[in-house]
Amino acid sequence: MDIAGTPVGVLVMQVKIAIKESETFVARMAALRGLSNMVLMQAGRDVADYLRRYHTRFRQKWQGPRYMAGPRSNLFWQEIVRGWGEPVISGKKVVITNTFPLLRGKVEGQDIYPVRAKMLTIPLLPESKGLSAAEFVAEEGTPLFRVGNALCRRIGKKLEAVYALSAGVHQPPWPGALPPQEDLKQVFADSVRKQIRDIAKQ
Repeated sequence: MDIAGTPVGVLVMQVKIAIKESETFVARMAALRGLSNMVLMQAGRDVADYLRRYHTRFRQKWQGPRYMAGPRSNLFWQEIVRGWGEPVISGKKVVITNTFPLLRGKVEGQDIYPVRAKMLTIPLLPESKGLSAAEFVAEEGTPLFRVGNALCRRIGKKLEAVYALSAGVHQPPWPGALPPQEDLKQVFADSVRKQIRDIAKQ
């Protein structure tokens, strides 16, 4: 399985399977040529279903050592599962696309820099996770103050850091963000073989 280069935000996965065919099988498949795309399409659907199940089971593994529950918890893995679309036949390939833009960064690693602000705001509290500083202030009704490389709120006579400030961060590839390619190839090959057996029985 190869991950092909695509526009930013789109992760394309291609599965290529080579099957050794007997002369009898080749003759039979020639007579049933119209079924070849149906076989590929079903195998692609089986792989897409496997990926959805994989990322459903993987949901808690996105929680790294700095994980904090917050108001947007449990949305990330759901977006990944929903992002797996229906397979598309492209020549002799089956292309399965995930449209959730953040998955590619988890697979390949990424550098993150601020776009609309001078600094990234990295949440340090569960209640600030998934919220911009402006959203946090609006929801909590608490002003934030910059102290060094942090945005803090005042609690009584003390200041509590709510966000760390950073000019940019590097995120390495996330282990297990995709299942092993060999597993995906096996799912695809098993589906093709099962369909071939079913066709041969007809």
